[in-house]
Amino acid sequence: MKKCTSKRLLCLALSLLTAMTVTACGGNEDKTDSASEEAASLTLTREDLPIIDGALALAPYYEAMTAKLLNVDIEEARTLVLCNNTPSAYQNLTDGTVDMIFCAMPSDEQVNTAKQAGVTFEYHTILNGGFVFFVNKDNPVKSLPKKQLQDIYRGKIKNWKELGGDDVEIIPYQRNEGSGSQTGLYRFLLPKKQVMKAPSELAIGEMGEIVDAVANYDNAKGAIGYSYYYYVSSMHYTDQIKLLGVDGVVPSDETISDGSYPMINQSQIVIRDDTPEDSVVRKIIAWCQSEEGAKLAEENGYVANRM
Repeated sequence: MKKCTSKRLLCLALSLLTAMTVTACGGNEDKTDSASEEAASLTLTREDLPIIDGALALAPYYEAMTAKLLNVDIEEARTLVLCNNTPSAYQNLTDGTVDMIFCAMPSDEQVNTAKQAGVTFEYHTILNGGFVFFVNKDNPVKSLPKKQLQDIYRGKIKNWKELGGDDVEIIPYQRNEGSGSQTGLYRFLLPKKQVMKAPSELAIGEMGEIVDAVANYDNAKGAIGYSYYYYVSSMHYTDQIKLLGVDGVVPSDETISDGSYPMINQSQIVIRDDTPEDSVVRKIIAWCQSEEGAKLAEENGYVANRM
Protein backbone atom coordinates (compact mmCIF):
# COMPACT_ATOMS: atom_id res chain seq x y z
CA MET A 1 0.00 0.00 0.00
CA LYS A 2 2.79 2.38 0.84
CA LYS A 3 4.36 1.93 -2.60
CA CYS A 4 1.03 2.45 -4.31
CA THR A 5 0.34 5.58 -2.25
CA SER A 6 3.78 6.94 -3.06
CA LYS A 7 3.23 6.36 -6.74
CA ARG A 8 -0.15 8.03 -6.57
CA LEU A 9 1.30 11.04 -4.78
CA LEU A 10 4.12 11.27 -7.34
CA CYS A 11 1.66 11.15 -10.23
CA LEU A 12 -0.49 13.80 -8.59
CA ALA A 13 2.54 16.05 -8.09
CA LEU A 14 3.61 15.63 -11.71
CA SER A 15 0.08 16.37 -12.89
CA LEU A 16 -0.06 19.52 -10.81
CA LEU A 17 3.36 20.60 -12.10
CA THR A 18 2.27 20.01 -15.72
CA ALA A 19 -0.93 21.95 -15.17
CA MET A 20 0.99 24.85 -13.64
CA THR A 21 3.44 24.85 -16.57
CA VAL A 22 0.65 24.86 -19.15
CA THR A 23 -1.14 27.63 -17.27
CA ALA A 24 2.07 29.67 -17.07
CA CYS A 25 2.72 29.22 -20.79
CA GLY A 26 -0.83 30.16 -21.58
CA GLY A 27 -0.48 33.24 -19.42
CA ASN A 28 2.65 34.33 -21.31
CA GLU A 29 0.90 33.91 -24.66
CA ASP A 30 -2.05 35.93 -23.43
CA LYS A 31 0.31 38.61 -22.16
CA THR A 32 2.17 38.74 -25.49
CA ASP A 33 -1.07 38.83 -27.45
CA SER A 34 -2.37 41.57 -25.17
CA ALA A 35 0.80 43.64 -25.65
CA SER A 36 0.56 43.22 -29.43
CA GLU A 37 -3.09 44.24 -29.43
CA GLU A 38 -2.30 47.26 -27.28
CA ALA A 39 0.49 48.34 -29.65
CA ALA A 40 -1.72 47.89 -32.71
CA SER A 41 -4.55 49.95 -31.22
CA LEU A 42 -2.38 52.85 -30.05
CA THR A 43 -3.84 56.31 -30.63
CA LEU A 44 -2.41 59.63 -29.44
CA THR A 45 -3.45 63.20 -28.91
CA ARG A 46 -1.24 66.17 -29.69
CA GLU A 47 -0.58 66.52 -25.97
CA ASP A 48 0.67 62.91 -25.86
CA LEU A 49 3.06 63.30 -28.78
CA PRO A 50 6.73 63.31 -27.75
CA ILE A 51 9.24 65.56 -29.48
CA ILE A 52 10.44 63.59 -32.51
CA ASP A 53 13.45 64.31 -34.71
CA GLY A 54 15.35 62.33 -37.29
CA ALA A 55 17.20 61.91 -40.54
CA LEU A 56 15.83 63.21 -43.81
CA ALA A 57 15.73 59.73 -45.34
CA LEU A 58 13.41 58.50 -42.57
CA ALA A 59 11.15 61.55 -42.38
CA PRO A 60 8.41 60.08 -44.64
CA TYR A 61 8.10 57.15 -42.25
CA TYR A 62 7.84 59.01 -38.97
CA GLU A 63 5.64 61.71 -40.53
CA ALA A 64 3.25 58.98 -41.76
CA MET A 65 3.43 57.34 -38.32
CA THR A 66 2.50 60.63 -36.65
CA ALA A 67 -0.41 61.12 -39.04
CA LYS A 68 -1.65 57.59 -38.33
CA LEU A 69 -1.38 57.74 -34.54
CA LEU A 70 -2.94 61.20 -34.28
CA ASN A 71 -5.49 60.60 -37.06
CA VAL A 72 -4.49 63.79 -38.89
CA ASP A 73 -3.50 64.38 -42.51
CA ILE A 74 0.12 64.13 -43.57
CA GLU A 75 0.54 67.88 -44.08
CA GLU A 76 -0.49 68.55 -40.50
CA ALA A 77 1.71 65.72 -39.23
CA ARG A 78 4.75 67.30 -40.90
CA THR A 79 4.27 70.42 -38.79
CA LEU A 80 4.32 68.37 -35.58
CA VAL A 81 7.74 66.71 -35.94
CA LEU A 82 11.27 67.92 -36.54
CA CYS A 83 13.41 66.89 -39.48
CA ASN A 84 17.03 67.80 -38.88
CA ASN A 85 19.99 65.92 -40.28
CA THR A 86 21.57 62.99 -38.46
CA PRO A 87 24.26 64.95 -36.55
CA SER A 88 21.71 67.49 -35.30
CA ALA A 89 19.23 64.79 -34.31
CA TYR A 90 21.84 62.95 -32.23
CA GLN A 91 22.97 66.19 -30.62
CA ASN A 92 19.37 67.10 -29.79
CA LEU A 93 18.83 63.68 -28.20
CA THR A 94 22.04 64.06 -26.20
CA ASP A 95 20.96 67.54 -25.04
CA GLY A 96 17.51 66.26 -24.09
CA THR A 97 15.69 68.70 -26.37
CA VAL A 98 13.98 65.79 -28.18
CA ASP A 99 12.56 62.53 -26.85
CA MET A 100 13.24 60.11 -29.69
CA ILE A 101 14.97 60.14 -33.07
CA PHE A 102 14.68 58.05 -36.23
CA CYS A 103 18.18 57.54 -37.65
CA ALA A 104 20.88 55.18 -38.79
CA MET A 105 23.32 54.05 -36.10
CA PRO A 106 25.50 56.87 -34.71
CA SER A 107 29.15 57.49 -35.36
CA ASP A 108 31.73 56.73 -32.68
CA GLU A 109 32.10 60.47 -32.13
CA GLN A 110 28.36 60.87 -31.53
CA VAL A 111 28.37 58.01 -29.02
CA ASN A 112 31.39 59.47 -27.22
CA THR A 113 29.84 62.94 -27.10
CA ALA A 114 26.76 61.44 -25.48
CA LYS A 115 28.83 59.49 -22.94
CA GLN A 116 30.71 62.63 -21.97
CA ALA A 117 27.32 64.20 -21.24
CA GLY A 118 26.31 61.18 -19.15
CA VAL A 119 23.92 59.87 -21.80
CA THR A 120 23.68 56.31 -23.13
CA PHE A 121 21.72 55.61 -26.30
CA GLU A 122 19.25 52.75 -26.63
CA TYR A 123 18.43 51.34 -30.09
CA HIS A 124 15.27 49.76 -31.51
CA THR A 125 15.40 48.42 -35.08
CA ILE A 126 12.39 49.29 -37.25
CA LEU A 127 13.41 49.20 -40.92
CA ASN A 128 15.81 47.34 -43.19
CA GLY A 129 17.68 49.30 -45.82
CA GLY A 130 20.84 49.25 -47.83
CA PHE A 131 23.97 51.35 -48.01
CA VAL A 132 24.40 51.90 -51.74
CA PHE A 133 26.88 53.26 -54.26
CA PHE A 134 25.78 54.95 -57.46
CA VAL A 135 27.34 56.19 -60.68
CA ASN A 136 26.19 58.19 -63.67
CA LYS A 137 23.80 56.31 -65.97
CA ASP A 138 26.33 56.50 -68.82
CA ASN A 139 29.00 54.65 -66.85
CA PRO A 140 29.21 51.11 -68.32
CA VAL A 141 30.31 49.54 -65.02
CA LYS A 142 27.37 47.71 -63.41
CA SER A 143 28.87 46.04 -60.34
CA LEU A 144 32.10 46.08 -58.36
CA PRO A 145 33.64 43.79 -55.76
CA LYS A 146 33.79 45.39 -52.34
CA LYS A 147 37.60 45.31 -52.51
CA GLN A 148 37.60 47.57 -55.59
CA LEU A 149 35.19 50.00 -53.94
CA GLN A 150 37.57 50.10 -51.00
CA ASP A 151 40.49 50.85 -53.29
CA ILE A 152 38.55 53.71 -54.92
CA TYR A 153 38.03 55.35 -51.54
CA ARG A 154 41.57 54.60 -50.44
CA GLY A 155 42.70 56.52 -53.52
CA LYS A 156 44.44 53.49 -55.06
CA ILE A 157 42.17 53.10 -58.11
CA LYS A 158 41.81 56.37 -60.00
CA ASN A 159 40.51 55.50 -63.47
CA TRP A 160 37.45 53.53 -64.53
CA LYS A 161 39.45 51.65 -67.15
CA GLU A 162 41.09 49.76 -64.26
CA LEU A 163 37.61 48.43 -63.47
CA GLY A 164 36.52 47.50 -66.98
CA GLY A 165 35.03 50.92 -67.74
CA ASP A 166 36.00 53.80 -69.99
CA ASP A 167 39.25 55.71 -69.78
CA VAL A 168 37.76 58.31 -67.43
CA GLU A 169 39.10 59.65 -64.15
CA ILE A 170 37.16 58.50 -61.10
CA ILE A 171 35.60 61.36 -59.14
CA PRO A 172 34.84 59.88 -55.67
CA TYR A 173 32.42 62.13 -53.82
CA GLN A 174 32.10 61.98 -50.04
CA ARG A 175 29.70 63.40 -47.45
CA ASN A 176 30.39 65.68 -44.51
CA GLU A 177 31.68 64.26 -41.23
CA GLY A 178 28.93 63.13 -38.84
CA SER A 179 26.34 62.69 -41.58
CA GLY A 180 24.54 59.36 -41.68
CA SER A 181 26.01 58.61 -45.09
CA GLN A 182 29.60 59.29 -44.05
CA THR A 183 29.15 57.17 -40.95
CA GLY A 184 27.80 54.46 -43.26
CA LEU A 185 30.93 54.64 -45.41
CA TYR A 186 33.07 53.97 -42.34
CA ARG A 187 30.78 51.20 -41.12
CA PHE A 188 30.19 49.33 -44.37
CA LEU A 189 33.26 50.01 -46.50
CA LEU A 190 36.37 51.30 -44.75
CA PRO A 191 37.47 52.50 -41.32
CA LYS A 192 37.76 56.28 -41.21
CA LYS A 193 41.55 56.27 -41.02
CA GLN A 194 41.77 54.36 -44.32
CA VAL A 195 39.52 56.70 -46.33
CA MET A 196 41.41 59.26 -48.37
CA LYS A 197 40.80 62.88 -47.45
CA ALA A 198 38.36 64.40 -49.92
CA PRO A 199 39.14 67.76 -51.55
CA SER A 200 36.66 70.38 -50.34
CA GLU A 201 34.85 70.40 -53.68
CA LEU A 202 34.20 66.66 -53.36
CA ALA A 203 32.89 66.77 -49.77
CA ILE A 204 29.14 67.26 -50.10
CA GLY A 205 27.15 68.80 -47.25
CA GLU A 206 23.56 68.07 -48.27
CA MET A 207 22.24 64.58 -48.92
CA GLY A 208 20.61 65.45 -52.23
CA GLU A 209 23.63 67.29 -53.55
CA ILE A 210 25.74 64.16 -53.83
CA VAL A 211 23.07 62.57 -56.04
CA ASP A 212 22.81 65.72 -58.16
CA ALA A 213 26.58 65.90 -58.54
CA VAL A 214 26.80 62.36 -59.89
CA ALA A 215 23.79 62.94 -62.13
CA ASN A 216 24.58 66.37 -63.56
CA TYR A 217 28.18 67.48 -62.93
CA ASP A 218 30.22 68.33 -66.04
CA ASN A 219 32.42 65.30 -65.45
CA ALA A 220 29.58 63.20 -64.05
CA LYS A 221 30.47 60.17 -66.16
CA GLY A 222 33.45 59.58 -63.87
CA ALA A 223 31.63 60.32 -60.61
CA ILE A 224 30.68 57.90 -57.84
CA GLY A 225 28.75 58.59 -54.65
CA TYR A 226 26.94 56.77 -51.86
CA SER A 227 23.81 57.09 -49.77
CA TYR A 228 20.97 54.98 -48.40
CA TYR A 229 18.74 52.92 -50.65
CA TYR A 230 15.41 54.50 -49.76
CA TYR A 231 16.69 58.03 -50.25
CA VAL A 232 18.05 57.51 -53.76
CA SER A 233 15.30 55.15 -54.93
CA SER A 234 12.31 57.10 -53.56
CA MET A 235 13.02 60.49 -52.00
CA HIS A 236 15.57 61.86 -54.44
CA TYR A 237 15.17 59.56 -57.41
CA THR A 238 16.64 60.47 -60.77
CA ASP A 239 17.08 58.34 -63.86
CA GLN A 240 20.44 60.03 -64.45
CA ILE A 241 22.15 57.69 -61.99
CA LYS A 242 22.21 53.93 -61.50
CA LEU A 243 22.86 51.86 -58.41
CA LEU A 244 25.99 49.73 -58.49
CA GLY A 245 25.89 46.09 -57.59
CA VAL A 246 28.28 45.05 -54.82
CA ASP A 247 29.89 41.64 -55.24
CA GLY A 248 27.45 41.00 -58.08
CA VAL A 249 24.24 41.84 -56.15
CA VAL A 250 22.30 44.97 -57.16
CA PRO A 251 20.38 46.66 -54.30
CA SER A 252 16.59 46.31 -54.59
CA ASP A 253 13.58 45.75 -52.35
CA GLU A 254 14.01 42.02 -52.89
CA THR A 255 17.77 41.76 -52.27
CA ILE A 256 17.53 43.97 -49.19
CA SER A 257 14.53 42.07 -47.85
CA ASP A 258 16.14 38.64 -48.29
CA GLY A 259 19.55 39.83 -47.07
CA SER A 260 21.45 38.88 -50.24
CA TYR A 261 22.67 42.46 -50.75
CA PRO A 262 25.91 42.63 -48.73
CA MET A 263 25.50 46.09 -47.16
CA ILE A 264 22.27 45.91 -45.17
CA ASN A 265 21.59 48.96 -43.02
CA GLN A 266 18.98 48.81 -40.27
CA SER A 267 17.27 52.04 -39.31
CA GLN A 268 16.64 52.67 -35.65
CA ILE A 269 14.47 54.51 -33.21
CA VAL A 270 17.04 55.85 -30.79
CA ILE A 271 16.18 57.01 -27.28
CA ARG A 272 18.03 57.72 -24.05
CA ASP A 273 18.31 54.60 -21.92
CA ASP A 274 16.74 56.39 -18.93
CA THR A 275 13.43 56.81 -20.80
CA PRO A 276 10.70 55.55 -18.41
CA GLU A 277 9.33 52.08 -19.15
CA ASP A 278 5.72 53.34 -19.10
CA SER A 279 6.39 56.34 -21.36
CA VAL A 280 4.51 57.08 -24.56
CA VAL A 281 7.89 56.93 -26.32
CA ARG A 282 8.13 53.21 -25.60
CA LYS A 283 4.52 52.70 -26.66
CA ILE A 284 5.35 54.30 -30.01
CA ILE A 285 8.37 52.02 -30.37
CA ALA A 286 6.15 48.98 -29.74
CA TRP A 287 3.69 50.23 -32.37
CA CYS A 288 6.45 50.75 -34.94
CA GLN A 289 7.70 47.21 -34.31
CA SER A 290 4.18 45.75 -34.58
CA GLU A 291 2.52 44.49 -37.76
CA GLU A 292 0.77 47.85 -38.08
CA GLY A 293 4.11 49.64 -38.10
CA ALA A 294 5.51 47.19 -40.65
CA LYS A 295 2.52 47.74 -42.95
CA LEU A 296 2.92 51.49 -42.72
CA ALA A 297 6.61 51.17 -43.64
CA GLU A 298 5.82 49.11 -46.73
CA GLU A 299 3.00 51.42 -47.78
CA ASN A 300 5.55 54.24 -47.81
CA GLY A 301 8.16 52.38 -49.83
CA TYR A 302 10.40 51.12 -47.02
CA VAL A 303 11.49 47.56 -46.31
CA ALA A 304 10.04 46.60 -42.92
CA ASN A 305 12.15 44.71 -40.40
CA ARG A 306 10.12 41.62 -39.58
CA MET A 307 12.86 39.68 -37.77
